[in-house]
Amino acid sequence: MNNEAITHLKYDLPAAVVVFLVSIPMSLGIALASGAPLFSGLITAIIGGILVSILSQSAVGISGTSAGMSILVFSVIQELGFQGFLLTLVIAGIVQILLGSLRAGIIAYYFPSSVINGMLAGIGAILFLKQIPHAIGYDRDYEGDFSFLQADHYSSFTELFHAIHLISPTAIIIACISLTILILWEKACEHKLPYFQLYQGILLTVGLGIIINQSLNRFYPQFALKSSHLVSLPAFSTLSDFEHHFQFPDFNLIQHSTIYLSALTIALVASLETLLCVEAVDKLDIYRRVTPKNRELIAQGIANICSGLLGGLPLTQLIVRSSINVQSGAKTKLANFLQGLLMLITILWLPQLLNQIPLATLASVLLVVSYKMINPSVFKKMYQASYYHFIPFCATVLGLIFTDLLTGLVIGLTIASFAILLENYKSTFYFREAVIGNKTFFRLSEQVSFLNKANIKRTLDHVPAYTEVVIDATRCKFMDYDVYEIIEDFKKEAAFKHIQLTLENMRGFGVLKPVQSVRSHTHITQKLLTPFEVLTILRLGNQHFINNLQANRNFLEQVNDTRQGQFPIAIILSCMDSRTSVELIFDQGLGDIFSVRIAGNVINDDILGSMEYACKMAGSKLIVVLGHSHCGAIKGAYANVQLSYLSGLLNKIQPAIVKINQLSLIDEEQIIQKIAEENVRLTAAEITQRSSVLAELVDTGDIAIVGGMYDIETGKVTFFEAGY
Repeated sequence: MNNEAITHLKYDLPAAVVVFLVSIPMSLGIALASGAPLFSGLITAIIGGILVSILSQSAVGISGTSAGMSILVFSVIQELGFQGFLLTLVIAGIVQILLGSLRAGIIAYYFPSSVINGMLAGIGAILFLKQIPHAIGYDRDYEGDFSFLQADHYSSFTELFHAIHLISPTAIIIACISLTILILWEKACEHKLPYFQLYQGILLTVGLGIIINQSLNRFYPQFALKSSHLVSLPAFSTLSDFEHHFQFPDFNLIQHSTIYLSALTIALVASLETLLCVEAVDKLDIYRRVTPKNRELIAQGIANICSGLLGGLPLTQLIVRSSINVQSGAKTKLANFLQGLLMLITILWLPQLLNQIPLATLASVLLVVSYKMINPSVFKKMYQASYYHFIPFCATVLGLIFTDLLTGLVIGLTIASFAILLENYKSTFYFREAVIGNKTFFRLSEQVSFLNKANIKRTLDHVPAYTEVVIDATRCKFMDYDVYEIIEDFKKEAAFKHIQLTLENMRGFGVLKPVQSVRSHTHITQKLLTPFEVLTILRLGNQHFINNLQANRNFLEQVNDTRQGQFPIAIILSCMDSRTSVELIFDQGLGDIFSVRIAGNVINDDILGSMEYACKMAGSKLIVVLGHSHCGAIKGAYANVQLSYLSGLLNKIQPAIVKINQLSLIDEEQIIQKIAEENVRLTAAEITQRSSVLAELVDTGDIAIVGGMYDIETGKVTFFEAGY
C-alpha cells in the first residue's frame, strides 16, 4: 500500500463499504438474469474488485457483472451450456488482451461527449425508476434489471403502477428515514461541517435500517420486513461447501466453431462497454485523472480469463457502481480492492449479518446516487452546445430508458454519427467569408475527409459566374481524393463560368507534406537579392494580402532566427494610419522589413538618418514611400488645419497641394487622392536630393526608391515610380 492509498484510506474504506453493499444484490440479480448460478455473480464481483484493482490504473472505476451483457450471456449459456460458456469467456479474455496490446483503446477517444453524458444521465434515470418499487417494498424484480421490458412482462413505467398495489408501509418508512438522513447529511457536508465530513451518511443509513427492522422483528414482528425484502446472500456452512460452488470450463469444446464467434462477440461488447464507462467515469473523477485505455483492456482481459476459469460471468467497468464509488467519496483504486475483499470475507464468514439489510435502504442510497447522475444542469449544457449535441444526448437518454443498456448506446452512437455527418455538411471543412464584393475565400482545415465532400460540392456549385474565388490549402495536412477531385473539377468549371480562381498550396491528396515555414532573412539571403527582386517579393506579398492569404510563418521561430541580428530587405515609409500596417499589407514577418510611420508619410532629418542606417549599415535593398487613399493627414493639409506641432507637419505636404491645385480639378475626393499620390512622388524625390549617402547607393544600383499607393478599400498597393 503506497502513501497516497494510506492518506486516502478514510475516504476509500467507507466508499468501498457502500459499493460492496450495492454490489451484492446487483451481482446476484444479473446472474439470475443471465441464467447462470447465483454464485457466479459473486465470483465476478470479487475478481473485479481484487484483481482488476491491482492490474488497472483506473482511479475510481469499479468492475464487475454487467447488466448489459446478461442477454448475450443468457443466449450463449442456452446454446453451449454453462461450462461451454466459461470456455467462451476465457477465449474472450484472450481477445481483450490482444485488443489492448494492439492499442485498440484509442477507440474511446472517438466516443462523442453527447453520448457519454447521455449514458450517465440515462443510466441515472433507469436506476431511479427501478429503485422506486424497492423503496416502497415491492421486491419481486431482481436488482440489476436495467431493461425497459421486464421478465414479469411489465415495463419500467407500468411496474410503478403495479407496485402500488403491493406496497409495504414498513419499507416506505425505512426508505423515507433513509432518504432524510442522506439528504440532510449531504447538506451538512456542503456546509463543510467537520463531523459530517469525517463519516459517510450511507453507513449510518444502512445501520439504522438494520436496527429498525430488527427492532420491529423483536417487538412487532407483524410489521417487520420478511426475508424477501432483505438482501439475500448465499450462506456456506463449511469451506468445502464454498469450494463446491466453483465450476470450470469444458475444454473438450475447444474445437466447437461457435465458441470462437461467441467469444469474439463477448470480447467486443465487453470492451466497448468498458471503454465507454472509462470515458464517463474519468469525467466524474474530481481529480480528472485519465485512465490508460489499453492497459484497462488488458486488465479486463486477464480478469475475464480468471472469471471464466473459476466459474464467473463477463466483467466490465461499471458506470453505476463507479458512480456510487465517486459519490461516496472514493479517492483511489484502493476502494475497488477493498470492496472486492469485503465481498470475499462476507461470503465466507458474515452472510447472516448482510442478510439483515432492507432492500428499501439500499434503494434510498441508489435514488440519491441516480439523481446526481441525472444532473439536470447537463441537459442545459448540452442544449447550449447546439442541436448536434443535444439531439444525440436526448436520443441516448431515451434509448437507454426505453430499451436496454447496449441497445440504448447503439441508438445514441448512431444518432451522433448522423449528427456528425450533418454538422460536417453544414460547416466544418473551411472558414468562409466574403471580403470584397464578388470575392469568396475558402480556407481548408487540417483534415478534409470524404465527410466534407457533399458540403464542398454544394458550396462550389453555387459560386456565381464572373466572381473571384480563393482556395487556401496551406494548413491542410490530409485531403481525401474525393475532395481533391471536386476541386480539380471546379478548376475546369471556373474557366467556363469566368471565375478567377486562386489555389494556394494545393499539394495533391492523401497525407500532404507540410508547407515549409518561411524563415527570417539572413545576411546571405539579403545580400543575394536585387532591388527588383525585393519589389517582386513585396508585390507577391500584397497579392497574398488581397487574397486573404498568409505565408506559413512560425513567429516564435523567427524571433529565434533574429536574436543575433536582423537583415531586413526593405525600409518602408508609410502613414501612421491604423489601417496601413505594412507587415500585414505585404505579408512579411519578423525581421523582414524596417517600418517607419508618420502622418502623411513625410520625411525629416531623423527619418532620413533611419533610411541611411537601413540601407548603408543594415543592407536593405529598397526604399518604399507608401501613401494611401482617404488619408486624414492629406485632408488636414488641404483644409489648412492649424494645431500646435501638427501644423508644422502638415506644411510639409503643401508642395504637393500647390502642384495639384494647378490642375483645376473640381471633385474634392479626386483632389485628395491626387495630392496623396503627388506627395509620395515628391517625398521619394526629396530622399535623394537631401541624402548624398542614399543618392550614391541609388546611382550604384545597390538600392532603389519606389513610391506606391495603398487602397484601403481593396487592399491593393499600386507602385507607380521606380528609381532604377
